[in-house]
Amino acid sequence: MPAPPFGTASAYTDSFPSPPPKQVTVNAETCFNLSVFRDIVRQYRKLDDQIIIRLNRAQAQLRDQDRLGVEHMKGSEGMCTKIWSEIMAGWAHRQTLLTYCSSTVKESVNNKIQVDQDPSTTTPRWERGIREEEVLADQLESEESIEAIIRKRTLDAFKSRCPFYQPPPTDQTSKQWWDLADHGKKGRGPDITI
Repeated sequence: MPAPPFGTASAYTDSFPSPPPKQVTVNAETCFNLSVFRDIVRQYRKLDDQIIIRLNRAQAQLRDQDRLGVEHMKGSEGMCTKIWSEIMAGWAHRQTLLTYCSSTVKESVNNKIQVDQDPSTTTPRWERGIREEEVLADQLESEESIEAIIRKRTLDAFKSRCPFYQPPPTDQTSKQWWDLADHGKKGRGPDITI
């Protein structure tokens, strides 16, 4: 019986491709429950957490295909393009969640402050206090900073395995995400069209 090739199919399915995060419906209450919010973000960060493993396994798969004489699409360039697309999609999903929750909490804080400052209304009994929501808004802002660090780290790992890959000059979406991550900037990149 011949020995199995390096990087067998079972090894690839461990994390290449990784299973998508479970589908969840995010609403305002999700944003106000920090533990639930962080659990969802953690699921979406798995791709970034496993980037080295994914790149190593993808390269091993390419070597196996070369060794076995199997035709594959554009070699390592195709692999890098595919993984870059997956990375951008993950970033876009997370950023959508972060932006939605951040704006939801800030809007709630602003509405409560307006009501509290209006002398013609009696101050209602809030489910959550203004200060509690301000702290939550600060924590969500911290998540934005963490996201910028994770994107930078992921891009650095990606560039180490795909040193010659650059987003095509005609692909402005790719270029903007690349620049945002490369400079470690917070903020939202463009939406990804699939």
